[in-house]
Amino acid sequence: MLRLLTAVALLMAPVPALATETLPQPGGEVIPVPQASKMARSFHDIGDCSPYAAAYAAAGLPRGNGVETIRQIDSLLRQRMRLRDDRGPDSWTPLLSVLVAGKRPVGDCEDMAITTAQMAVCAGIPADRLGLLITTSPKGGTAEMHMLAFYKDASDKTWVFGDTFARPRPLSKVRERLVFMAYMTDVTRWQGLLGLRDLPAGTSSLPSNPSVAAASTVEATPRQCQPEGPILRQ
Repeated sequence: MLRLLTAVALLMAPVPALATETLPQPGGEVIPVPQASKMARSFHDIGDCSPYAAAYAAAGLPRGNGVETIRQIDSLLRQRMRLRDDRGPDSWTPLLSVLVAGKRPVGDCEDMAITTAQMAVCAGIPADRLGLLITTSPKGGTAEMHMLAFYKDASDKTWVFGDTFARPRPLSKVRERLVFMAYMTDVTRWQGLLGLRDLPAGTSSLPSNPSVAAASTVEATPRQCQPEGPILRQ
């Protein structure tokens, strides 16, 4: 789904999820991600539901503030969305406007993750509790990446959803390595989750102050982002 520049990949040592249930607070150096910057210019603040609030309510989409709400959102989008890889340059597209218009969204795994997080904001979950997480691909391969949405509950336990390969689950159940993250409050602020080589196996937390070379930029090209066969249903 996503391919990083070789130079960036060599700089970074992604962190395995291990038994981790929490993500670091915002901070650290920002990694430029062209797709995110372009999305922000085209769709403005996707962490603000106000342009869609009335249509979201009228469409009878899930409402609430908790894990059950993200499960409902995840299930609904799986039923309605048709997966299709980008044709041409990789782009990230929030699809909530399509959904509330009663149409069937079409997009890839980044679009699904982004849209489920956007729906969660409209459902009533604060944007600073929601975000996007880039991991290595569940299909393997050092150059392929994957995107999930995440939600931090009241106890700061992190849950992932909007994943084309698996249902909503705690972060500790993610077997892929964690590479980048951004909160819905600012989807242009991507942080690298760099591993500390002396962290013991089974550590329960991620580094709180990730650092990346200032000149590093994430570039990506479209990759197949779903398992063989149709999108995984609930």
